[in-house]
Amino acid sequence: MRVSLTWENTDCLDLDSYPGRDTLKVKRTSGTAAAEAAWSKSLLVKAEGAGTVAHAGVVLPRLLADRVGLTGAFRDVLARRGFRPGRDRGRAVTDTVAALASGARCLSDVEAMTAQVELFGPAGGASDTTVLRVLGEYADRLGEDGLAGRALARATAKVRSRAWEQIVARHGRLPAVRVAGKDLTRPGRGEDVPVLVIRLDATVIAAASAKEGAEANYKGFGFHPLTAWCSNTGENLAMMNRVGSAGSFTAADHVKVLDAALAQVPAAHRREVLVSVDGAGASHGLVEHLDALNTAGQHGRRGRGVEYSIGWPVDARTRSAIEATGEGDWSAGLTATGGAEEHAQVVELTGLLRHSHTGDLLSGWPGDMRIFARRTPRSPGEQAQLGQDPNWRYGAFATNTPTGQVQHLDVRHRTQAHVEDRIKELKACGATRLPSTSYDRNSAWLHLAAHAVTVLAWLRLLALEDDLAVAEPKALRFRLLSAPARYVRHARKRVLKIPTGWAWATHLADAFDRLRALHPA
Repeated sequence: MRVSLTWENTDCLDLDSYPGRDTLKVKRTSGTAAAEAAWSKSLLVKAEGAGTVAHAGVVLPRLLADRVGLTGAFRDVLARRGFRPGRDRGRAVTDTVAALASGARCLSDVEAMTAQVELFGPAGGASDTTVLRVLGEYADRLGEDGLAGRALARATAKVRSRAWEQIVARHGRLPAVRVAGKDLTRPGRGEDVPVLVIRLDATVIAAASAKEGAEANYKGFGFHPLTAWCSNTGENLAMMNRVGSAGSFTAADHVKVLDAALAQVPAAHRREVLVSVDGAGASHGLVEHLDALNTAGQHGRRGRGVEYSIGWPVDARTRSAIEATGEGDWSAGLTATGGAEEHAQVVELTGLLRHSHTGDLLSGWPGDMRIFARRTPRSPGEQAQLGQDPNWRYGAFATNTPTGQVQHLDVRHRTQAHVEDRIKELKACGATRLPSTSYDRNSAWLHLAAHAVTVLAWLRLLALEDDLAVAEPKALRFRLLSAPARYVRHARKRVLKIPTGWAWATHLADAFDRLRALHPA
């Protein structure tokens, strides 16, 4: 007879003393499976967590909005004569912004998050229908073009000026954009001054249903908003919602968004500005408008220096200039950190375009505009499209910067790719799910999502340190904003107690203390 026995742990079993050891078949197990399940044997999950709160870190964007005056600004702008709402409108807007910054994606998410009276107070929570009404009231403060109306723009510009004052007070100056491993600055009185970099870019917001203004576009069906961002701080400066079929090269829209963005910049930081746009900005209307804004040449220090770096089409005239270059005309490019880029080369084409054998190919464009080209080898097996070079991929850009090495101007233009990070943050803050069939309310929702990105940018600069100061929304939410806490009352104070086992508990508490130390607006 053969016996088969199983022990969970055979370390203490003496098999030699067993009389039937020749026919004994033992299946040894280490007990791992039992140990893996042991942690959950005595665990219960119940919806009875009185005295605890979720997303305790949402107090950071809420407090920041109060300290810089954003809550009061929205309250004043949305106020209506003879109407006293049951929910404070300034509170409702900033609570929605804080919820979007913390991961809310729709109206029901906002309602669920703001329903926590321990964090938002008994008058803070708003139902989804109330938020929808607030969106309608906010939309009434937008212009016909979808940009912020005069009163709203002035209010947010005033808040931004106060926030930037606090940023300069903490860091000594506004952060500078890094180009080729160095700060992008201009000589100033006593010290170099960071160049303010404004980036314009459009994006596509998909719509799953037939919403007002949703139309077919080159990526599917939805909307095609145009945005402006400040690369120095990472915040949004202007938001224009547009119908899905809006053109990428519409100069009038770019001019409006650029002017709205410049109006948001505090006056002290408008002296040295670089405007960066991808190939959609290569239009006469935008370039001529930028040329008119650049008054430094006429008025010296009293003028405003506005430079631009805009994507340029590799069309027939550009290709003719590229074909006229010699191999010795091309220079090795630079990486983003300033090192040599072995497989990329750059060259200036301005002279070849201005003085081609068929005449001036840039006639009608500003006389100080310069054109540069960049080439990289095609990957093995990559097939070129009809009419393209079989060995090289080409790109080009235009700028009015009069001096500087070709390589430096090229890597400066390629920092335009940073705007994609801002667009990604915008979509991470609720922009991908527009909540209404109304075009105006959806425009207001996009504005609040842009405000959420801005508040997170200010939070990094005013309250966070080390890797948290450069963290993306996903990391900030996991480490800070979604942290749980126990809510207690002690000595006439309300206390949020973050678990000490949470690795970023001290960082959250320190950030809250830094924000409380800011002078209230």
